[in-house]
Amino acid sequence: MFNSFYARDNSFNVSQIILIFIVAMLPFFGGCGEDDNPIVDDHDHDHGDAPIHADVDGFILEVGEAEVYRQFQGTHSGGLTVNVGEEIEVHVVFLDDHEEEAHLHEVEAVDEHGHEEEFGLGLTGYDSDIIEIHLDHDEHDHGDEEHGDEEHGDEEHGDEEHGDEEHGDELPFGLEGLKAGTTEIKLQLLHGDHPDYTALLAIPVTVE
Repeated sequence: MFNSFYARDNSFNVSQIILIFIVAMLPFFGGCGEDDNPIVDDHDHDHGDAPIHADVDGFILEVGEAEVYRQFQGTHSGGLTVNVGEEIEVHVVFLDDHEEEAHLHEVEAVDEHGHEEEFGLGLTGYDSDIIEIHLDHDEHDHGDEEHGDEEHGDEEHGDEEHGDEEHGDELPFGLEGLKAGTTEIKLQLLHGDHPDYTALLAIPVTVE
């Protein structure tokens, strides 16, 4: 009889210990709410009243107002073609997630000093023996010593395009063919000192 009572009492004590342990652990299982989750907090803080990144999912390239290349969400068609010794002006028009023209001028963002962050192009990865790329800020670097009065005329035109760059949605660059061959260009949409968009595919270029 004593043994039977002792067994029941011992079983009861073990059950009490297990129950106390479960109750003590409950705050650790259920105490972490959404406010304690750093991932949720980071996500919430990323969104302000004004967008700081351009909503871009692709772009088209135009030469002489004609579309020559299109890239959208990992698919592309067309390409750039230029003759040796020729320079063409290429306009980049960025596309939103509906494959419509993205309104870059509506994106408001300022840097840590309170200055407006402007959009620009990042063009890399090409063979510099086959092509040369001229951005607006490069034209002043080349000056008249390379291209003479013709370059000066392009420089004035570039200033006009720079005005459109600030107030419109197209970004231009010059593409010059140096020697026959093929290469590719990696494109980024830069916003201040960071890229808002990086193309998934490189742009094919042929120099004839």
